[in-house]
Amino acid sequence: MPHQHAIEPPKESADYPGRSADCVAALRPAVADLAIAAPEDLTTTMTTGPAGDFAELVAGAERAGWRADEAQDAIRQLAREQEGARGTLLD
Repeated sequence: MPHQHAIEPPKESADYPGRSADCVAALRPAVADLAIAAPEDLTTTMTTGPAGDFAELVAGAERAGWRADEAQDAIRQLAREQEGARGTLLD
């Protein structure tokens, strides 16, 4: 299931203070939806990197102007938050 949320682009094309936080904020709604729709991909994303629909989300983030590495980092962070909120955090 492809993500349904528009991904906000970065404020600037170059690095800037707070860019990582902006990337997390831009991807948060889509990750929250995908965590419900594809929980198995969420677990894989936390352990080995974006998988399934989460990998498609990285491509969408790139189209919006984010770098793949920062999108992947943001998605991993958000995946850990989602799992922690459910009480199933893996260490």
